[in-house]
Amino acid sequence: MQRLLKISLAFLAFLAVVSLPAAGAAASEKRLALVIGNASYKAKALANPVNDAALIAQTLQAAGFDVMGARDLDEGLLRQTFRDFTDRVTNAGPDAVAAVFFAGYGLQFEGENYLVPIDANIGEASDVPVRAVRLSDQMHALAALHLKTTFIIMDVARASSFGLPGLAAGLAWVEPEANMLIAFNAAPGTVAPVVGEGYGPYAKALAEMIREGNLTPANLFGRVRLRVNELTKGAQVPWDASNIETQFKFFERAPGAPRRADAPERTARMRAQPMRVLGAHDAYMVALMRDTFDAYADFLADYWQDPMTRRVSALLAARREAITWRRTYQANVSDAYWSYLERYPRGPHVADARRLLTHLGAAIAPPPKFARMDCDVPPPLPDELEYVERSVLVLDDPAFAFEPPQPSPVYFLEPPPPEFLDLKPPGAPSGAHTLPAPTFVPLPVYVRLPAEVVAPNPLIFSNARESINTTNDATAKPDGQAASSPISPPRGGDNRAGSARLAPSVAAKATVINSPSPPPSAVSQVARVEIKPPLAAPSPAASLMPPWLTDITTPVNRGIEPPTLTTESDVPIPAPTMFAPPSSGLTLRTWSYGIPSSPTTVRVPLPIPRSVAHARLRTGLPPEMPSPQTTGSIPPSVPRSVTLAPPATRNPSKPVANAASTPSPIRTDQAKQPKTPPLNRPASSTQVARTPKESPGGSPPTP
Repeated sequence: MQRLLKISLAFLAFLAVVSLPAAGAAASEKRLALVIGNASYKAKALANPVNDAALIAQTLQAAGFDVMGARDLDEGLLRQTFRDFTDRVTNAGPDAVAAVFFAGYGLQFEGENYLVPIDANIGEASDVPVRAVRLSDQMHALAALHLKTTFIIMDVARASSFGLPGLAAGLAWVEPEANMLIAFNAAPGTVAPVVGEGYGPYAKALAEMIREGNLTPANLFGRVRLRVNELTKGAQVPWDASNIETQFKFFERAPGAPRRADAPERTARMRAQPMRVLGAHDAYMVALMRDTFDAYADFLADYWQDPMTRRVSALLAARREAITWRRTYQANVSDAYWSYLERYPRGPHVADARRLLTHLGAAIAPPPKFARMDCDVPPPLPDELEYVERSVLVLDDPAFAFEPPQPSPVYFLEPPPPEFLDLKPPGAPSGAHTLPAPTFVPLPVYVRLPAEVVAPNPLIFSNARESINTTNDATAKPDGQAASSPISPPRGGDNRAGSARLAPSVAAKATVINSPSPPPSAVSQVARVEIKPPLAAPSPAASLMPPWLTDITTPVNRGIEPPTLTTESDVPIPAPTMFAPPSSGLTLRTWSYGIPSSPTTVRVPLPIPRSVAHARLRTGLPPEMPSPQTTGSIPPSVPRSVTLAPPATRNPSKPVANAASTPSPIRTDQAKQPKTPPLNRPASSTQVARTPKESPGGSPPTP
């Protein structure tokens, strides 16, 4: 019995050892990112989105992300780029990590957030869902892939320049999907202040915190909020909501990394303490790090006499209204919309509530009796209405006269690294839709990628410790890859660039825009080929045609109009009936074979045998003359054996470059044309083909 027990224990121990991951196991986590910066809007151009997108693209690529980046996308390219990115993430498998960063304009309409392309022609509120890209569609598409982690980062909460009444400012409150984090550059219902040239505070803070290493997503974006609040003196408070259950870190810190005063363990302990045991300033920092309705309410309850009270009241008012509207929109019943209108009769979403009531076929005005809905938060306080009843809520509005917050204590957030204090803006992009190349901030030597990350290019991470440029500032190949090598030659002595890719649809358009000459259009390529007959002996200076023949007008067969000379058609080219000497100045008359015409007119060298004209003179017949409207000119004489080959009707993509090598093209290709009466139809084009044989002294061919 004991022996059997020992065998069982040994077997269980063996299974436990086998189940443990082997040291140095193969990496399985693929990281992919989509970074877009839209700035060249028709309504009003923005100064920072392209620079911010370039900085985030560099940072994510250094963190092991295979970055797809672009700038200034119109509606069609923006929608196609999201589809291209979703396809790439699908091919990466369920262990992949996806990140989406979009900088530009964002709008909310009837409970949904929309990303605005640069060509959006939004004249009224109802144009928003038609002209812009709905954010929830992209979130659902990525959530359906069941990825390890997904980041949706929106730097779009700005004061709208479209001047649309009936639209709430900022972005609407949303909930993330499973294993997803969604982040806004400003809290729902608020907008970020206008900043000057260079980089926006949100992108700078995000790039700084990603490089710090060893931060969970919650800690990272909490520090981003503190840094942006510090940089803007409280005018901008970012927001994020996380539903990530897996373990994720952008970078790890090596065991010998220097210890920080704002270590995550210390800030976590302070966040867990009650507000009343903290000082007023520390309580304000904790309220910002938590960034919840309860945290702001607790601060106001414990420190209602502090100078930060009015600022926190504005944050609480915006949060209460955003949550109330979200629950109202999710219920989507008339009682819910009436409850909102009763709470906020002049709130930012009044127009949305009225439109949605109209969709439901309900009365807009709340009835005397209805089932009032509980929205997870109590009704607003009277002093909060001054904040939410404004058309745009900016936390640095001079009308509020808020007290500026104090700098962050070092045990909450250390000062930014010196290289982030004065980031120079990048130069102009070198190609269409490509991001510029800002100076890359070197990575600390003590940060490293997690072992499970499949780096798309390990050289990029190693070079990031010195100075790298990881943007797509290069002419893109049609397949979406940038034309530059993964690590290009040094720039300015120490910068080396790694190329991010454009989406295939964007790369195709960028190639067309960047090309020095326009590509050939989708027409017959035969017209693009210059057909040169063999050189012939120069024609004599003296004309062989009597002078009186130059004024003869040959009667033409009625019903047959002189054609125009074209080579755009993929049809056989008919033959002229006679040739005239080059010195006679006569134009060429051709017969029609019932072949369709094409609009483009060109000049084609024609063979000019002289024997036909002399034969007609000897027999007393005048040479046939064309109509003066016929286009084309008579080139010098060429050997009669040279003919102009028609285009191949079966394969138009292969133009005929040497007509002399194509035997009897008319007889072959005309058989492929539909049967039509040869003489009872106006001629469509002056074409060239073989001249019918004529015996001496005979009459010319009758058309």
